[in-house]
Amino acid sequence: MRKSGRSRIAIRAAAGALVVLCAAGCSASVGSKAVSKEEVAKQAKAGLSKEVGREPDSVTCEHDLKAKVGETVRCTLTADGKKQGMTVTAKSVDGDNVKMDFKVDDAPDDGGSGAKAVDKAEVARQGKAALAAQVGQEPDTFTCPEDLPARVNAEVRCQLGAGGKQYGVTATATSVVGGQVKMNFKVDDAPSG
Repeated sequence: MRKSGRSRIAIRAAAGALVVLCAAGCSASVGSKAVSKEEVAKQAKAGLSKEVGREPDSVTCEHDLKAKVGETVRCTLTADGKKQGMTVTAKSVDGDNVKMDFKVDDAPDDGGSGAKAVDKAEVARQGKAALAAQVGQEPDTFTCPEDLPARVNAEVRCQLGAGGKQYGVTATATSVVGGQVKMNFKVDDAPSG
């Protein structure tokens, strides 16, 4: 009886009905101050397998995870033919060891057949305007590499240029009401690179 309940939970988790957090302890070694996207995917598969008792069919990540607390990377897991987004966060960095948390999105990715997102150009436009209002001066540049999902707490990492320096910016969806997405923008404390 317990086994079938566990199996149902694993299937629901893989299908997106359950949020999965990998407890601290999933970690990887760092090379060049970042964990490769392949290693992040490998750790995500292992962590999710341990958490729900079943390994996803595949996990792919967009880019390497910077070895800095709070940095994130978006990944996609596939289970039973369904794709689901996931955010991987660097929770702690100790020398060459990065501990990660994995948070699976609440709903499966429907391949664009109804999923809503804010276009990356619009995220950049709003970010530029918000930062200009906060500091009294527009950044020189503001770009985002991907659209922001229209989902509370969804995040996308952007870049701004000001005074010849580049800064990372986290754009977060703070509310979604009737197709309108309100966003918050947090600029990293120090320039990148």
